[in-house]
Amino acid sequence: MISCFRFCNKAHMLGIISKQLLKDTVTMPRLILSNTAKVIPRRYMYHSMKALEDSLPRLPVPSLQQTMDKYLQAVKPLVDEDDYKNTKTLVEEFRKPGGVGEKLQERLLERAKFTDNWLAQWWDDKGYLEQRVPLVVYFSPAATFPKENFTESLSYLKYTARLISNALKFKEEIDSETISVDMAGKDPLSMVQYKLLFGGTRKPHASKDEFVLAPIEKSRHIIVAHRNQFYSMEVYYPNGKPLNEGDLMAQLMVIVRNNDPLEEPVGVLGTTDRTTWAHERKTLEKDKINRSSLDIIDSGLFVICLDKPPVPSTQAPSIMEDATHSISARQCLHGDGVESNSLNRWVDKTNNFCISEDGHVGCLYEHTPAEGPTIARVWEYTVANRHGYESISPSNSISHLTPPIKLKWKIRSSTKEAIKKAKYQLESLVRDLDVRCFKFDHYGKDFIKKHKLSPDAWIQISFQLTHYRLHGQLGPAYETGATRKFKLGRTETIRSASVPTLEFVQSMANPSCSNAERLSFMRAAINAHTTYTKEAINGQGIDRHLLGLKLIALESGMNVPELFMDSTYAYSLHFKISTSQVPFKEETYLLFGPAVPDGYGICYNPGLKKLMFGVTTYNSNPTTNSGHFASCLQRSLDDMQLLVSKSKL
Repeated sequence: MISCFRFCNKAHMLGIISKQLLKDTVTMPRLILSNTAKVIPRRYMYHSMKALEDSLPRLPVPSLQQTMDKYLQAVKPLVDEDDYKNTKTLVEEFRKPGGVGEKLQERLLERAKFTDNWLAQWWDDKGYLEQRVPLVVYFSPAATFPKENFTESLSYLKYTARLISNALKFKEEIDSETISVDMAGKDPLSMVQYKLLFGGTRKPHASKDEFVLAPIEKSRHIIVAHRNQFYSMEVYYPNGKPLNEGDLMAQLMVIVRNNDPLEEPVGVLGTTDRTTWAHERKTLEKDKINRSSLDIIDSGLFVICLDKPPVPSTQAPSIMEDATHSISARQCLHGDGVESNSLNRWVDKTNNFCISEDGHVGCLYEHTPAEGPTIARVWEYTVANRHGYESISPSNSISHLTPPIKLKWKIRSSTKEAIKKAKYQLESLVRDLDVRCFKFDHYGKDFIKKHKLSPDAWIQISFQLTHYRLHGQLGPAYETGATRKFKLGRTETIRSASVPTLEFVQSMANPSCSNAERLSFMRAAINAHTTYTKEAINGQGIDRHLLGLKLIALESGMNVPELFMDSTYAYSLHFKISTSQVPFKEETYLLFGPAVPDGYGICYNPGLKKLMFGVTTYNSNPTTNSGHFASCLQRSLDDMQLLVSKSKL
């Protein structure tokens, strides 16, 4: 079990898809910049996504000596003095002139000369596609949307029709390349991930999965899940225009009123480990009926999950908990059990939009093709434009439309047994995961900015203070840092565990320290994190470089250097605090499972006047608890506010 979590740890934090999808892109209407750009420099007037991608710089290879120095700084606050001395000896041996480090660095630099992104293919394979753990919880994040108060029995179908319509409009912006370019300050970002958001699926294989994107002409339908059954529903007219909302709703009504005999809940097989699912899918594919159903699902644009009302929660709300969103979070992240909606998903698809009859809404997304901020633009668009859906009425006649098709399965006895086992395993995983949403409303990022500090760094340091108070030590921490300013860029690890961070949290536990001293330590910790964040997103972090040095050694047939066999290196990747910031204008939470058994999965949405957190822990681990973390986090955030409000340097 531990090895699975370690694989998950790598895969959850390391990921990129580098398909050369833009190679044959034809010239389309000019890409436009986002509204946040005050000036549109001439060099950003691109005519296609391919032109934009080709203009981006390549991901740099940091200098060996710089990475070694930063690595020592990163692990020093995490290990004891003896372990640190041993690690320092290994580093000095690795980095010495003419040593193995320099040889590997030369080979990595050579690789970088002849590839668009020296990390990309490795990232595809090692970070995602070769990982064997289940997608549910371990890999796939979920987002909650604002809770809807449906006023009549068909309201959820009206909402769904609007959601489908909005998603298709966003897809049209991608296809026509009129979508605004994401920017980081004055720097345009890679847009290649957007081409992967619709019509893709992660297909399981015995040792390495593949991400398959259906041709646009083949992907004219969506998959609708209802009562654990799957339907194909055309969403375009013969002339290529999307169905209007009345026709969409009428088609959805056909599905929910279908009373054909129930098929086996085949979707649950996709929640098993990838090797098991590959075997079971191969068995299914021996029959032509199954092959046809699988092909239809694979080529669908996305999945709509029409869910029954969630089972009422039996857990008492914790401090700061947004209990309604906690219910939505469980529905979207794993379905909350086989008797609830866990079987009503097809988790290999990039987007599973979940809409329950009583208004719990959100999305589960498969992480392989894109990072949270990219997929969040789809979600933000669909949510922002949802209002007024109650006015939608189903079309009186749909005789001109292709009826939805219920997908059929021919199931062997061995597959029935596999479904039974998969249901048991999924139920066990669901019951082991504590999923909660918390809202801190004492202040938001406006207050933090007023004190000329980074809100992101402030929040990250508050996590470390909370962890220190609960566990007596800093935790190895991962924060997602976007490297999309580079061609085919995805992420780098931002590490919040640092010597300045350790000094700050220790000062908070030291009664002899004055508040002025604590404030000085806090500012130093926040500023150090801010500095490292800037370095990481500019391709000067340490984790991707270290991974590249290790992989180039393996690819060259060399022994793995001792540096990477060191227990300190392994512990530094044991991310007890696994985090990501995905900002939304709406009141929305993003969630994912912990990276390690004794860790916390934390996603946060910093608002102007409040901070929102999605937190997960494993119930089977007695040392972690989402509610306890939230309670302590509130205290940490309040204490940090008091330091800047009351103390003077």
